[in-house]
Amino acid sequence: MELSLSTWCLLLIDTLGANDYMQQSWSTSRADPDVGLIDAMAAGDTQALDQLYERYGGQILAFLMARLNNRALAEEVLQDTMLAAWRNAAQFRGESSVKTWLLVIARNRAINTQRRYQPQLVDVDAAYDLASSDTGPQELVEREFDKARVRAALEHLSPDQREVLVLFFFQQLTGPEIAEVLNISIGTVKSRLHRAKEALRRMILMQEGGFNE
Repeated sequence: MELSLSTWCLLLIDTLGANDYMQQSWSTSRADPDVGLIDAMAAGDTQALDQLYERYGGQILAFLMARLNNRALAEEVLQDTMLAAWRNAAQFRGESSVKTWLLVIARNRAINTQRRYQPQLVDVDAAYDLASSDTGPQELVEREFDKARVRAALEHLSPDQREVLVLFFFQQLTGPEIAEVLNISIGTVKSRLHRAKEALRRMILMQEGGFNE
């Protein structure tokens, strides 16, 4: 039996607990296959930059969409992020994963961009790749209806809540890595994630008629 998208979201909220995962931290002893790309970029290898973009461009764009709520701005900041990574590759010290390092750069530039532009509603299909073209007419109608419910639920969350959900569920960062990206304490990460998960659960259940105050 194929689960609906909204049911999948509820199961995800229930099964991905934060306790153990939140305690995990990045260790320099862990092999990061991306470090070689950063070293090559520092040596002036533009192909390494292309490979890094192919590997993380979509994930960073999704994160920026959740933060900026504007695809055009998100794409602009993504390009700025990759340019900054190119220019600062030699300064990468390996104290975090390359992915976390990129997300820190992206968030800092997104914050600067937000000061110049007014936010718009996020295109959830584009941000979280919910669109699908491999279904039949009936399945497509059902999927579109289900996507609309998830879209509505996500749009009712605050930018901070959407941001932490993207980092935890979609980017699969650990608690300390999220804290580094957002520049907040691990305790704040835990409380913010808890509130975001409960808000998303409440919105989905309200839409399905299964939530009572």
